[in-house]
Amino acid sequence: MTSNFSTIKIAGPAGSGIKSAGQLFSKFLIDHSFNLVDYSEYPSLVRGGHNTYQITFSDEKVFSTHFNVDLFFSVYPNHWQQHLEEFTKDTLIFSDEDFSKVKTKAKFLRLPLKDMATEVGSLLVVNTLCLGVAAYLYDLDTTLIKDLICETYGKHGDLNCNAFNIAYQYAFKNFFKFQIKIKKPSKKIKMGFYDGNEAFGWGFIKGGGIFYSAYPMTPATGALHFLAAKQTEYKLTVIHPEDEISSANMAAGAAFTGARSATGTSGGGFALMNEAISFCGITEIGMVYYLVSRPGPATGLPTWTSQGDLLHAIYSGHGEFPKVVLAPGDLDESFELSHTALDLAAHLQTPIIVLSDKLIGESSGSTNYFPEMEVKIDKGEILNEIEDEDYKRYAFTKNGISPLSLPGTPNGEFLSNSYEHDEYGFATEDANLSEKMSKKRMLKNKVALTICPKANFFGSKKAKKLIIAWGSPKGAILEALKLIENKEDFAFLQLKTLWPINPEIKTIINAFKEIIVIENNGTSQLVTLLKSQFDFNPTRIINKNNGRPFFPEEIIKLLKSYPVKGNARRAEGLKL
Repeated sequence: MTSNFSTIKIAGPAGSGIKSAGQLFSKFLIDHSFNLVDYSEYPSLVRGGHNTYQITFSDEKVFSTHFNVDLFFSVYPNHWQQHLEEFTKDTLIFSDEDFSKVKTKAKFLRLPLKDMATEVGSLLVVNTLCLGVAAYLYDLDTTLIKDLICETYGKHGDLNCNAFNIAYQYAFKNFFKFQIKIKKPSKKIKMGFYDGNEAFGWGFIKGGGIFYSAYPMTPATGALHFLAAKQTEYKLTVIHPEDEISSANMAAGAAFTGARSATGTSGGGFALMNEAISFCGITEIGMVYYLVSRPGPATGLPTWTSQGDLLHAIYSGHGEFPKVVLAPGDLDESFELSHTALDLAAHLQTPIIVLSDKLIGESSGSTNYFPEMEVKIDKGEILNEIEDEDYKRYAFTKNGISPLSLPGTPNGEFLSNSYEHDEYGFATEDANLSEKMSKKRMLKNKVALTICPKANFFGSKKAKKLIIAWGSPKGAILEALKLIENKEDFAFLQLKTLWPINPEIKTIINAFKEIIVIENNGTSQLVTLLKSQFDFNPTRIINKNNGRPFFPEEIIKLLKSYPVKGNARRAEGLKL
């Protein structure tokens, strides 16, 4: 029987090339025009521990990696025991150890990785040996693969090509009856292969971004590394300052001069940036904050995923001022909302937060080829010349957006500091003027509602049940709705703009009998947010808060379980 999709997983200690080998195999698959999504897990260790990399691929669109694994490689012995729940009776597990006494439902096959690596002349090629076996089992084009190996490993290309050949031939002789039949793509398609941080970086470049500052913090560091590598080619300025406070203030200074700028971090670093966010609010400086969440509090689980920073983002910065919070749900939206955030910052002259998480930021997939994509740029309204010497930077306007001049513009001088101020920027403590200026700024929220990205709606409006989610669960939900038996019963509303909340979504919600909210956090922060804006009483709340993402098989089980009676039944911790 030929399957429409398959999942492969490779595991081993940190330092053994788990992710590099996995991503190389992903590129093999993309060269064959497969669609794919990957997911990696790793502890906060440089060496040792237990790392994994998995890929779900298909000739059709893939939204999420799957929980159940078809092909599993342990590059060193004893790295399969943690994954027994992921194995089915058809799973093939390969490792260099004796499986004669192992009794499970899966198929365990000894793979003499150490002997083959010794034959090649280096124990470092065990990961490439696994790829050779996988290429045979999936019947992939070895010519394409060998070219990619040589390109990837450079001076070590011949060594790794030899390892690939030895493993491929070994599989041909010993594993021919285990070949996996999967439907092959019918035509060649040009695709890119990026993770969410790189997608954000490409959106920043294509959106005219020119200044990015960040202090390294997992899982946002990838955006810093990506943009730093593109400085010369795209004439960017990328700064690694001494801490997150400096990073935010540098980006604010760059934005003040007219640069389309951003800073990036995770939750702990974002906490340090809160004063800068508030400063941008009162000075009306438009800039982008890229927040890639991981589980807290404090250091928490630094290499795992979570959606625990939603309310932190929305209520970031002391005092009341307008801001926008956008949440991508996949790679394409990471690209889209990156350049959209730059436009909103320029147009609204206020902080814009792009809220992602480790799952999106560090997971890769096949997607659009971003280097060739073009986007229309909104630079906002900037005064190039001012004839009237009575320039009011913070002039009261109907929409709250005041005329902006950049430093050096004749007659465009103004004061800009952290105090409440009048229309010229002079500090004031006058009660009436202070309230009037605050209301002026808050008018921008009304403008934001008209220009911010709308929610995505999937499925039929005739469905009985509406799933509501934001951010990274999107992939698992869409993949689940492809596979669930009664898919026509479900519709899915994905919120992309989380602040300000568009009241139009209430109309959509009211059309459904049952409302299910799915979040990768423990306190249902989206539910709290929606309740604060209108009467909202979901039928079911599904949470997961252990640092791991949702998988489609898990979503299917959760949707089928817990008969709905009464209000807001919470389903969490369901074991697969």
